[in-house]
Amino acid sequence: MDKQNSGEAGATDAPKLVIMTDPARELADLCQSLYANQNAHKGADYLSDKFDVQPWSRDFYLVIFAILDRMKMVEALIDELGLDEDHKDEAVNHIRALAQAFDSGSMMRSWYDNGSTHLAPVNVQPLKMLSGMVRQRISYPKLAAEDVTLSLGEVDTLLEWLYEHQLAEHDFIRQALIEGLEQFSFRLGKLQWLGYGYTVASLREVISAYMALERSVTDLQARPDADAMMKKTAGVIRSVYERITIAKGAVETGDFMLKAYSTVALAVTAYPGIAGLLSKG
Repeated sequence: MDKQNSGEAGATDAPKLVIMTDPARELADLCQSLYANQNAHKGADYLSDKFDVQPWSRDFYLVIFAILDRMKMVEALIDELGLDEDHKDEAVNHIRALAQAFDSGSMMRSWYDNGSTHLAPVNVQPLKMLSGMVRQRISYPKLAAEDVTLSLGEVDTLLEWLYEHQLAEHDFIRQALIEGLEQFSFRLGKLQWLGYGYTVASLREVISAYMALERSVTDLQARPDADAMMKKTAGVIRSVYERITIAKGAVETGDFMLKAYSTVALAVTAYPGIAGLLSKG
């Protein structure tokens, strides 16, 4: 059962229900969403349509790589759960069966007859069963569809502004901001995964670029371009963090960016041997 917390509400707002998720449940939900589709197209065509990318393109490979990397990560987590050896072997075998849906053979053949068969409930259900144990080690809020849409909208608006505005000096920092935001938008938009792995890593890169800009500018009044860029970037990062509540309590503090960076840096570098890093307890 998911942990639930109520967010702070305004005087007239109902409390916001926060549902927790974890890497195993996110993976199970994704696999389930790709199953039960009587599609005779080749696996590569079906998946490219599902994720709105071109078959065999760079973006196509990025999606497939992210899915396979998540499977390896969940395998590593299972090894830490203290399961009996036979149960652990069974769980790992189910994950490896899921991975076959994304190998070259499944990509070149009918999705319904090949790839989809590996994502059958017999392989997905064990992941759901293990989710509760995984969540004791790693958990984070599950974004509602409207929160994903709002976050992506804010990031895209900032990107459009950054595309049009250059820095008089240190424009490479602006480029780093753009690249980090593009990656964050791609990963959250395509996979709907937030809390762990590449999406968080992208957010770390954005915050890192922001802090580099902050350190490079000593007189903001003399650098209105940098001042505007910092304010707009900080506003989006704060808004996303308030929505996803990864850095609980950090938004109100003066050193928000440093705390935000520390949180996502830990999430990236400490994987997978951590206990409750992103848990809201």
